[in-house]
Amino acid sequence: MDFKELANKAREAAENALKQAESKFNEVKANLDKDGDGVPDQLQGVMNQAKQATEQAKAKFEELKSNLDKDGDGIPDQLKHLSEQAQHAAEQARAKAEELAKAAQDRLGKKS
Repeated sequence: MDFKELANKAREAAENALKQAESKFNEVKANLDKDGDGVPDQLQGVMNQAKQATEQAKAKFEELKSNLDKDGDGIPDQLKHLSEQAQHAAEQARAKAEELAKAAQDRLGKKS
C-alpha cells in the first residue's frame, strides 16, 4: 500500500467518523427538541413553569397589596391609621404641655 492510498483511507475513515458524529448529534438534537423549534423541550418546560410561577407571584402580590390598601391611595391603610393616631397623640401631648406650661406660669405669677 502506498502513501497516497493510505492517506485516502485515512481521509475516508475521518469523513465516515464525522458523518457518524453528525448523525448521532442530529439524533440527540431531535430527541431533545421534538417540536423542532430550536429550543430543547425540557428547557421550554422549565421556562414555562418559571413564567407561571412569576405570574402567580405577581397576582398574589397584587392581591396582598389591594388587601393592605383598600382605599387605593398607595399607603397601607393600617399604616395610615397608625400615623393618624400618632399625629393625634402628638397634638394631645402638645396641648397638654401647653396647658401644663400655662398652669406653671400661673402658679409662678408670670402671666404672659
